[in-house]
Amino acid sequence: MEKYGFSESNSFKTIHNKFEFPDGSVSVYNSYLTIFNHGGPHVDTPRHVNQEGGIDRYTADDFIGPLKVIDASGFPFGRTVSLTEVKKHDIRPGDIVLIYTGYSLPGKDELPRRIALTREAAEYLANLPVKAFGTDSLNVESDDDQTEINSGTPLQRLAPIHYEFLSRGIPLFEQLFNVDKLLGKENMLFVGQPLNIENGDGMIVRPVVFVYDGLE
Repeated sequence: MEKYGFSESNSFKTIHNKFEFPDGSVSVYNSYLTIFNHGGPHVDTPRHVNQEGGIDRYTADDFIGPLKVIDASGFPFGRTVSLTEVKKHDIRPGDIVLIYTGYSLPGKDELPRRIALTREAAEYLANLPVKAFGTDSLNVESDDDQTEINSGTPLQRLAPIHYEFLSRGIPLFEQLFNVDKLLGKENMLFVGQPLNIENGDGMIVRPVVFVYDGLE
């Protein structure tokens, strides 16, 4: 991955200061954290793909919304979550939509295999519009689909799912954990707040989902 510039390692450095007093001492700890902002559960903003808008353009409310989850874990690898499948789930404007793909880390010499939306399904959700879209997979694209996209810009051809959402200002959540525990649930509220970084192209998050039982 060094050819893409991913050569730095995450690091955590603790600075310890100790202040002495006649009757004892006080220890104070502060730390410096260096972390890759697209590793682990994180959110992508338009600036990630050279579109207008970093994290600081959003409000806290933009990362909160009613949640719908689509189980795509039995689908073939590739852009296989179709518009027909998406329309089965009563998705409404303002919803946050996640797909559960059952993603697993590849072996040492293997490439990651992923399940993703079709371009048509992504375009439909983005035009509703949904508030955000996310996946448990490495990212929202799939290298397993060899179908060529012969129209649009280079970004549309290289990363069509990123384009459909991020070009419209809709954030993307990737590498989410425990999405399988939400299957079959209703009345859910997703909260996925990132640090508010000026011009941030993305940031790690620790999202939570509230499930309200007994609501009509």
